[in-house]
Amino acid sequence: MTRTTTNKIKIVESLVVFGFIIILSSTFAFASEITPENIVNAVNKERETRFLSPLKINSSLHNAAKNKSIDMITRNYFEHYAYGQTPWLFIQAEGYDYLVAGENLALGFNTAEGIVNAWMNSPTHRANILNPEYEDIGVGVVRGAFTEGNRTTDTTITTEIVAKPKPKINQIFDKIVGAFSRIF
Repeated sequence: MTRTTTNKIKIVESLVVFGFIIILSSTFAFASEITPENIVNAVNKERETRFLSPLKINSSLHNAAKNKSIDMITRNYFEHYAYGQTPWLFIQAEGYDYLVAGENLALGFNTAEGIVNAWMNSPTHRANILNPEYEDIGVGVVRGAFTEGNRTTDTTITTEIVAKPKPKINQIFDKIVGAFSRIF
C-alpha cells in the first residue's frame, strides 16, 4: 500500500467515526427528561414550526395541571373525567377564568419529546397543541406508583392544560352577575 492510499483510508475512517459521533449525539440531544419546562419547549417548538404564537407559562394552569396529575397518581386513574372531577374543575379551583381550554394526558413515557410526539400523532391531542386560540399553558409532571390490572409500576403521569383567559370585561360581567344572583 502506498502512503497516499493509507492516508485516504485514515481520512475515510475518521469521517466514518465522526459521522457516527454526530448521529449518536443528535439522537441523545433530543431525548430530554420529562419536566414541565421541557414539555412546554417541545410544544412551543411544534407551534412555532407552524407559525403559531408560543404558549406562555401560566402559574394557575401549572398548579391545575400538577394537581390533576397528583389526583390521578393518588387515586390510580388515567382519564380526563373521573370521580366526578373534570379538567375544568382543576382549572377553576386555581382561579383561572378561561374562555376556552383543553387537556392532554400522558402516562409511562421516558422523554418529553416522546410525549409530545405521541400527542402530535393523535388528532385530538394535536388539535389542542396547535389550536391558535390558546395563549397559556401549564404542565404537571408527577412520578409515582401506578397500578394497571395486577401490575404496579413506577411511572410518570403528565398533564398539559392549554387555555385562553376570558377578556377582562367578561370577567367583570361574570362577577356582577354572580353578586346579583347571591342577592336575589
